[in-house]
Amino acid sequence: MTHDMADKTTHVDIVQNPDIKSFLDECNYMVPPTGNELAEIVSNFISVPFWDKALPTKIIAVDGSNYEATVNPQIPFTRFGFVKIGHLLINRDSYKGLNCGKFIDPFAVARLSEDNSSLLFSFPSSNMTYKEQKSVRNSFRLAMDEALYKQRFIESDPRTSIRTTLFYIAAHRTGKLHSDTPNRLFLHKCPTCEAEMIEVWDIPEVQKCPHCGERVYPSDCLRIWEEVHDSASNQLALTRFTNAIMHILIIHYIRYLKERFPNSYLGVLSNMCFFVDGPLAINGTAAWIKSCIQKCIYDVNVELKMANMSPMMVIGLQKSGKLYDYIHLIGSSIRPNSIYCVTDDFRNNYVDFDKTPSSTTYGNETYYGQDFLLKTSSGKLFVFNVPYPFPNKDNIAVFKKEKANIEHYFNIGAYVRLIEDFESDLYEGAVVPIALAQKYTAISLQPGGKILDVLAQTAIKQ
Repeated sequence: MTHDMADKTTHVDIVQNPDIKSFLDECNYMVPPTGNELAEIVSNFISVPFWDKALPTKIIAVDGSNYEATVNPQIPFTRFGFVKIGHLLINRDSYKGLNCGKFIDPFAVARLSEDNSSLLFSFPSSNMTYKEQKSVRNSFRLAMDEALYKQRFIESDPRTSIRTTLFYIAAHRTGKLHSDTPNRLFLHKCPTCEAEMIEVWDIPEVQKCPHCGERVYPSDCLRIWEEVHDSASNQLALTRFTNAIMHILIIHYIRYLKERFPNSYLGVLSNMCFFVDGPLAINGTAAWIKSCIQKCIYDVNVELKMANMSPMMVIGLQKSGKLYDYIHLIGSSIRPNSIYCVTDDFRNNYVDFDKTPSSTTYGNETYYGQDFLLKTSSGKLFVFNVPYPFPNKDNIAVFKKEKANIEHYFNIGAYVRLIEDFESDLYEGAVVPIALAQKYTAISLQPGGKILDVLAQTAIKQ
């Protein structure tokens, strides 16, 4: 038997193996719900609350991708990484003016997204150093800090950099790492000697650890460096950075508008909605910023409420994962124009099979937004997040209950209307803003990734 034929039949042999059958007989596992159980599950869905007020007209979509390129095919373990973050502005009124319906003109939509830009970050990865640094980790740290310092709204003003936004985010931190000075933050530890509570400032000059004398950077606060290794793939670190920077960009816009236009920023933010690819969550070592982002958005919306303005909206759209798979499993039984605010009990009982209830709450360390399951009026299925309408999660018992009370999300009908405005048969499982953002950020493995390999190799030779 050839190798190919073996590949096609191996799974059949395994399933028919009596030992495997015996093993499966001793297992419990999730099966599609039917009958009364299915009826009970879909009974949790309610009609989407009616919303007839104005919707934001300025839509900013954010998406990111990354790729680890091989510098030389003869030494494949020598790599460096690319991260590309796209952010584009779409005018909702102009989009609605297309009368798109199910079948949209992709060229017309593309013209609406001409106000787009992308950020490209480059990182030394395995077996490579940068600017005479002694290790890959130190090289990665330096490259990150330089890039965040150079990425600015106004090129001549370093105060408009993404790096300065890290100080703004850190100012919303609580506990021992809180800083009451806006241009100072504390690193949880020095990357070299691991001394704790290292003070860094928002200045261009070189800064050093007072204990070991080695360089420290403001961006070390993200702790991405903890995921970087000298002699192995750093794909995980690239993914962590991509995830974090997408959400940092939301706060970057908020901070810039607030500081640049102090008399009019509320009106701008009230008329704005961010679409972000993926859940409103930060994973890995940078997860601490999720609490700060939650507080930033909450504070802005408190200001907007006091000014009698609509809240700023943020939508995290999920196109994969357990909830996404589950709603497609039961989707045909859900009534159109129905929504469900996901509880921990629902997730434990139906989605995460027989999961032991947590003493905290799902996503406690990573999420700053609540999950919703939606079946639109046209029958499309979506899983999306909106920001928690609370400043923090300090009282977990109360938060766990209240986060899943849909009455706290008074404008959830507005979120649904926006999703329905941008749903399209051309973009399965997504909405137009996210699909366009992906268009400008996609780094395809085949053939796009290979092109990056070639470009990397050419750049190194030069």
